[in-house]
Amino acid sequence: MKRGLRMADRSILQLAMLGFLAAAPATAQSVPVPTEAPGERPAAADVAPGAPSSAAATPDPASVPVPEERPAPPEAPPAAAAEPADPTPAAPAEAEAPPAAPPAPAPAAADAPQPSYVSPEKARTEPEPGAPDVPPMAVTPAETVEAAAAVEDAIQCEGELKARGADFTVGETIAEGDCGVLRPVSVKRLSNGTSVEPGTVMLCRTALALDVWVSEGVAPAAKAEFKGATVKALTQASTYVCRARASEQKISEHSRGSAIDIAGFELSDGTTQPVEAKDAGTPADRFAAAVRRAACGPFRTVLGPGTDSDHGTHLHLDIAARNGDATYCR
Repeated sequence: MKRGLRMADRSILQLAMLGFLAAAPATAQSVPVPTEAPGERPAAADVAPGAPSSAAATPDPASVPVPEERPAPPEAPPAAAAEPADPTPAAPAEAEAPPAAPPAPAPAAADAPQPSYVSPEKARTEPEPGAPDVPPMAVTPAETVEAAAAVEDAIQCEGELKARGADFTVGETIAEGDCGVLRPVSVKRLSNGTSVEPGTVMLCRTALALDVWVSEGVAPAAKAEFKGATVKALTQASTYVCRARASEQKISEHSRGSAIDIAGFELSDGTTQPVEAKDAGTPADRFAAAVRRAACGPFRTVLGPGTDSDHGTHLHLDIAARNGDATYCR
């Protein structure tokens, strides 16, 4: 009997729950009705006679009012343009920490391999592809040094020649293949007043040797042999000319400006002494011999009448250096 009442109470509780759910706002389209747990329905023998059975007490589900479906909420309007940003300034983000410095490289081991030089067998022997062409070297570095020294010497010589009282001019350097003259000097008048005709084109050292020779050798010889006469002028047959030596293939000293050919002397008494063979024992012969001997010193080479057929009418004088500072005078 009590068990049957408990079952009736449970049915009443179920009805009360259904009423509560009907009165409460629906949260779903349908509410499931609780059912008895399996095994809890009383058997027919357990129900007391005259007591309402659970089937009679349990209302018909069809007769239980079911809450109407709750209308679906209206659809949200389409999203409008992005809402303006919140005018309230955002809190400043925390400053990021600076990136950590990379770890210092470990010191190289003492026995670590070191970069090696390019071995000679691997060195490039040809220009890089596409490298610009450079004009071939006209003067080697050694020749440049020599040229610089020669210029310095020429300037020093010009100072000496001027100090002696010679009248001369210096021209532009001449370069013609293997021939040329550095700062060629054109002598108008030597320091003792002797003029040189025509004008010369020769090295300053050649001009300086000429001035020494005429002043200290030719002038005293003329005074001694021709009753105190002075040498008024020299007639020169050649100074600079780009050519080979006579009867030889080697370049002449005239091609370097280091030689001068003297063809004659004009004296103050109006006489001329040409360079040629003289009668033995005459003043002209003694004069020719004296000036020729005096030239062997200021000049390193002296050639003239009697030397060979090429020098029968002039004195060839040059300052070409010789081994052991020797001279060649014939």
